[in-house]
Amino acid sequence: MAPSMNIGTSYTENPRLLMKDGESDAGAVGEMSVSLKRSSERSELSLRPRLSSARYDKDDSLDTDDRYLTAGYRWVGERGEWNMSLDLTQDSTLTSELGQTGVVQTNRRHESAGFSVSPNVMFTERMSGGVQMYLLDSRYIDAESTGLVDYRYTSMSLFTTFALSEIGSNFTLTAQTGELSTNVFGSSDTRDGTLRLALSYQPWELWSANLSAGPSFVETDEGSDSGAVIGAELKRTAERWSFSTSVSRSQSPTGRGVLTRRDRALLSCSRQLAERLTGSVSTQWIRNQDVQVEMDGGTRAFYVDYGQLDLSADWRLARSWSLLLRLSGNTQKYNTGPERADGYRASLSIVWNGQPQTL
Repeated sequence: MAPSMNIGTSYTENPRLLMKDGESDAGAVGEMSVSLKRSSERSELSLRPRLSSARYDKDDSLDTDDRYLTAGYRWVGERGEWNMSLDLTQDSTLTSELGQTGVVQTNRRHESAGFSVSPNVMFTERMSGGVQMYLLDSRYIDAESTGLVDYRYTSMSLFTTFALSEIGSNFTLTAQTGELSTNVFGSSDTRDGTLRLALSYQPWELWSANLSAGPSFVETDEGSDSGAVIGAELKRTAERWSFSTSVSRSQSPTGRGVLTRRDRALLSCSRQLAERLTGSVSTQWIRNQDVQVEMDGGTRAFYVDYGQLDLSADWRLARSWSLLLRLSGNTQKYNTGPERADGYRASLSIVWNGQPQTL
């Protein structure tokens, strides 16, 4: 068991990312979590509940009480293994939709449950394969006239991996198909599929890289659309600093009840500045573009751009205690409007990371 907790104060400006008349507010924030793990020679069971809460001075509608539960199980046999995971979420749309759909002007409750199971079999010493089944059910409470709808997404994928060397370099071929269903009257289900070839390798001892690409398609009763999925990632992990950068294009469902083509670029770096002080910086850009609008033949497919910059400094006060300062800014712009919305946040927290305990 490894517990952790933090409590502090937060100042936010334009948290709803309104284009005009965005207000500022300040309040108290806190989070508590515990990581539980049970291991044996062949199996591992993990459980991580997390609670997060915020209370603001001026606007009570910004208050949140978010709850998360992540569970996983892994069983390893002589020639294969099973992996299962469960994710339960109860949060607010200011958390779940930020950077995903562009719908953050209202704060509504969001509930979701995700489950996946994946058996994997070793065919030879270098070749393995398996199947993964995934289900995501997402619901929004009292979200009428907000643009958010309940949806369910199911998918199944087949994959095979061929190891090129003993240090982690391998090829993986994945074929995936999925279906998106909503509770909107008169809407049809959206079906999608991708075929992806990925290469994972280590160019140097402390560096790792991943490359992937392949075709994709989307289909409804009204028409179809085709495109591509790509991914590139480069990481370096050392004793005093780490670095990570990635670009990707993928297909995923959103709370507006449509399948989107998501482009994302990410850059993050962490550096130990002194014996007790660590600094980090990360920035990302995301574009979510509706695939379904493109199938209607419109020349202006709906999309929303989201950008975020985070700066943080962690000063270790004692073995288990630290002081965390975090500054962040984000921006959002719809292609249907000429203006963009900007928001800022600053927080200062006391963090306690308990030492792992054996039960």
